[in-house]
Amino acid sequence: MNFPEYIEKLKPYIAGKPIEETQREYGVKRVIKLASNENPLGPSPKAVAAMKLAMKDLQLYPDASGFHLRTTLAKHEKVSFEEVVLGNGSNEVIELLIRTFCIPGDLMVTSDSVFAAYPISARIQGVDTIFTRMTQDYRFDLKAMLVQIKNNPRVRLVAIPNPNNPTGTYVPDSELIPFLREVEKIRKGNVHVILDYAYWEYVTAKDISDPLKLYRQFSNVSVLKTFSKIHGLGGLRVGYGVMRPDLAAYVQKVRMPFNVSSLGLVGAQAAMMDHAFIKKSLAVNRAGMKVMSQFYRSSGIPFLPSQGSAEIQISFVVRSW
Repeated sequence: MNFPEYIEKLKPYIAGKPIEETQREYGVKRVIKLASNENPLGPSPKAVAAMKLAMKDLQLYPDASGFHLRTTLAKHEKVSFEEVVLGNGSNEVIELLIRTFCIPGDLMVTSDSVFAAYPISARIQGVDTIFTRMTQDYRFDLKAMLVQIKNNPRVRLVAIPNPNNPTGTYVPDSELIPFLREVEKIRKGNVHVILDYAYWEYVTAKDISDPLKLYRQFSNVSVLKTFSKIHGLGGLRVGYGVMRPDLAAYVQKVRMPFNVSSLGLVGAQAAMMDHAFIKKSLAVNRAGMKVMSQFYRSSGIPFLPSQGSAEIQISFVVRSW
């Protein structure tokens, strides 16, 4: 049987080893998993309570429109209902945007050391990724990215996770806004920028704006967020994108119905309202970051100050070390 060349050459995503498998393999009981940057507090208690109530109706298919969650998200982000697209994790929204924008032979531009889902999702659609090298301090080289976008007419998408996983570094407004302004001019705005803010709630830096502010400022920008990190719902696989209504309408055509489960819909909506849990998650993350930073300094281990989760900082240092 013959397969497309881009599928033949595809290297699958290697997920972090499950805790149970590590316990079996090494005969240990206590395992702390860093591979997937999961919330050490577990899931939002309000989300758990909401899902328990919803379990009595699991014989029913979920609301294909995700009406209640999208309504809540639209109010939270101060956008219209039509601008919110739900995904089976923000991963799926990445895939949906690539499938909507690109055909085989098109290109996506991003930087090396980004989340592996980007190039994998692109390759599945026959789209190649142009990787620009990060700067010496592991930050995105936006000037190099801009050169690639201008010089390659088949570039359709640009991916900027901010803060970035796995480095924890970020692009400040002073660099990102001029970059977005230039990209908007290229090929009459037909190059779309994906701003992935999966770790936005952890950010403490003052020179990075709310991504929705950038979204409102530029016509060719979509913003991605997730419930997998600070809300502690990685196992539910719920993410979303905010994008222009006309683009969202096309993405909704590409999206399969029932892509978010009924438990995912109610769990995510309840998690948004669990402000105490969000506050606690942020405090625990900052405390962990402080402890690890002090350890690195006292041990003479070079590290990157992270704007993501503490697990990003630990994982990247271990990998680099």
